[in-house]
Amino acid sequence: MLHGGQGTRLRPITHTGSKQLIKIAGKPVSRWMLEKIRDLGIEEFIIVLGENDPRSVIDYYGDGSALGVRIKYLYQGKARGIADAIYRCRGMVGENEFIVALGDNVLIDPIPARMVEAGNSVLLARVRDPSRFGVAVISEDRIVKMVEKPKEFISDLALVGIYKFSSEIFQEISKLRPSARGELEITEAIQGLIQDGFDVNYEVVGNWWKDTGTPEDLLEANMYLLDAYAQRYISGSIVDSEVLGRVYLGQGSRIINSKVIGPCFIGENTTVADSTVEPFCSIGDGASIERSNLSYSLVMDGARISRVSLTRSIIGKNVKLERAEGSEKGVNAVLGENSTVILR
Repeated sequence: MLHGGQGTRLRPITHTGSKQLIKIAGKPVSRWMLEKIRDLGIEEFIIVLGENDPRSVIDYYGDGSALGVRIKYLYQGKARGIADAIYRCRGMVGENEFIVALGDNVLIDPIPARMVEAGNSVLLARVRDPSRFGVAVISEDRIVKMVEKPKEFISDLALVGIYKFSSEIFQEISKLRPSARGELEITEAIQGLIQDGFDVNYEVVGNWWKDTGTPEDLLEANMYLLDAYAQRYISGSIVDSEVLGRVYLGQGSRIINSKVIGPCFIGENTTVADSTVEPFCSIGDGASIERSNLSYSLVMDGARISRVSLTRSIIGKNVKLERAEGSEKGVNAVLGENSTVILR
């Protein structure tokens, strides 16, 4: 599982942490993917770490035992592409077949079990703008060509970010030279397998998937995951409040004199008071929402929001966001960890 990349399009959220550890619908982005791979019966994981706060990734996942898996770590450092990250794992993988997953991608559907059974295989999805992705050209139910970010239309089947490889992929990667963007491109390595006579099988995602590379992507992923998986679960306390639909309320959390409409997620030891929380909000642990209105937003652990109407926003860890008395305008914001913002 690849945990690298700077997450530049998600700044300032990623100035202080790994983009794959951003919580959506109650879990870090990469945990959603890890659990889907685990559900295939896979128990051994290698997490490839990048430069952006690798310690936090190790602290969160540990040895994997809490999730019923075994995790080892490998430090890639400066990102030089997916193929480079894979190649660095060759000593740990040996001659075994293995799955590669990008830790910032999210799927709704289970990963097809056939990917485990096949030799070399990739997961594909139909996209509106193939020029943003590596794409596969299919002929007679076989992949015949792979192209990274084609300038002209050749296929609308894009690589989703889940691959199954045999050890032959290491030989193909060893032949690569950096692309124009300075990376070793996995599409070129897969094309090498095809040219050398190896079959590359494929499965097509039948439902939604998302590369969570921008704030808008994170908010959309949160919406789809809540819509697909949210259940009504009340472990905290509800006082003089209306809680409607599929609302998850964690242990030690309180909803006081408020209205909360699901699907939404509220973590542990969080207080929502004199406020309205509308659908598709996820609020982390130890947060405080007072005299505010939230809709379609992510609020991370320890954030404190007071007297604010917030929509389509991402509020980082331990942010303090409040509005001076008498100001009524709504807010659309992305605020990084430990910020303090007073609106006037």
